[in-house]
Amino acid sequence: MSSRIESGLTIEGSVRGEGELVVAGRLRGALVLNGTLVVEEGGIVEAEVEANGVVVAGVLSGSVTAHDEMRIQPGGYVDARVRAARLAVAEGAVFRGDLQAVVTPSTPPLPPPGGARERLIAPPSSPAPRALEPTAPAVAAPPPAPSAPPPPKMRAFAAPTAAPAAPTPPSPKKPAAPVGPPRMPALPKGRTSFQGR
Repeated sequence: MSSRIESGLTIEGSVRGEGELVVAGRLRGALVLNGTLVVEEGGIVEAEVEANGVVVAGVLSGSVTAHDEMRIQPGGYVDARVRAARLAVAEGAVFRGDLQAVVTPSTPPLPPPGGARERLIAPPSSPAPRALEPTAPAVAAPPPAPSAPPPPKMRAFAAPTAAPAAPTPPSPKKPAAPVGPPRMPALPKGRTSFQGR
């Protein structure tokens, strides 16, 4: 069963359901879905989301718990706290937020979107994910640069001995600076103000 929030339509509040929910409009609040949430390009979800699977090509913000897998497709933007068994971020997608990998019994993964290259993030306790497509071509490492010759060995030299220097005469002592705040110049008799230079 599939439901749809059309473009130009805004739903606010708490939504519960089963099956697939496609959002082309706007959803604000909370969503609990026993199925898959699909946020289409142009769709906006600002909510606390709990679903089996989440696919984002639009904008999603808030928090997400995806029991199986969350995919962010090219052009998708997610700014959320995410708890998911797996997270796939396609090239050209943006994920900003916190990720907590959770281990849950999973269903088969969603098929990759139309050939887009992805990076798959999996929790450390699960088996290593299979590579969908490389994100960059493999390039052989350049050969190591030739090493520089070792520096010449240093020899220790003794400092030359010189005749003792003639004693310097003591310098004349300067008068001690007065202690306390600086003194203001005395004003001539009859003047009550002072102008600085």
